[in-house]
Amino acid sequence: MTDRTSQPDQVEVDTPRIPLSPTLPVSINGFGMDNVNRAETPSDLVAGPNEAGVKTEWDASSLDGAIRWLESHASYLRRLYHGMADIQDLMGGAGAAAATGMPSGVSGVQKSPLGGFTWAGRLTQKHANLYTGTESGVLDLANRLEDAVEVLRKVKENYQTAERANEMTAEQIRQIFADAASGGES
Repeated sequence: MTDRTSQPDQVEVDTPRIPLSPTLPVSINGFGMDNVNRAETPSDLVAGPNEAGVKTEWDASSLDGAIRWLESHASYLRRLYHGMADIQDLMGGAGAAAATGMPSGVSGVQKSPLGGFTWAGRLTQKHANLYTGTESGVLDLANRLEDAVEVLRKVKENYQTAERANEMTAEQIRQIFADAASGGES
């Protein structure tokens, strides 16, 4: 791929004076346009300071860092999930939305935690639906992050196993060269 970032952003073309209308004194002396041949990587895709960017090399310590990051976020989401029960309690508990489907004033029907106005029950039901969706989403994300931690631990284990195998192979190669060198001198 050719680097074309040195090309200008605009292309200016000078033309001879071209009249646009025989009755109006308007003419074109040239025109400019965006240079579509200029290639540039958007700044949002360039790694910033202290970012890995497109790094594809990993070692055990960077895998440990990724595991810690995933674990801390999963832990935060678990705490958030368990703390969400307080929100539900403030809205009248788990059954509040189901009990507020009838208009206020009907005997035996619980009023909405949001009040007795006409739309209070519907608003409570919408809140309950939003709460349920958010609660399940937070729990699902926490579970997926914990799954990713387990997978990454397995990757790290496999990486370390491969490194140990490579170390043994390198040691065996050194021994072979040492044996060959001592055998050749005798």
